Amino acid sequence: MLLHLNPQSGLPLYRQMLRQIQERIAGGQLKAGEQLPSVRELSASLGVNPLTVAKVYQLLERDGTVETRRGQGTFVAAGKKPLAPAAQGRLLQPAVDQVVGEALHLGLPLSELQRLIEKTYADKSR
Repeated sequence: MLLHLNPQSGLPLYRQMLRQIQERIAGGQLKAGEQLPSVRELSASLGVNPLTVAKVYQLLERDGTVETRRGQGTFVAAGKKPLAPAAQGRLLQPAVDQVVGEALHLGLPLSELQRLIEKTYADKSR
């Protein structure tokens, strides 16, 4: 599982990991029953402390997003309901802020930004 962590972000690494895993589950990239990498594997691939990954998995398990099976690993929970639109919006807000900030920095008019978003959304929905 490829996660992108930004140590310079004001957001703690565990929060970045938590958000990205939640986004992948909500977006369907991680499906119910799919096994997540072991704590050791994920910590090694990301270069973070195993306790950080364990904390993320514990938080995900506490809210019912994943389940840990002794001796087997951590899996996306079956029957996990999709996030409510408000929760989806909260997850997307940092990405929206970044895109809007870049658009403003480039001097892109709002109408052009809307056109780009609509085109990208349509292309990816196919």
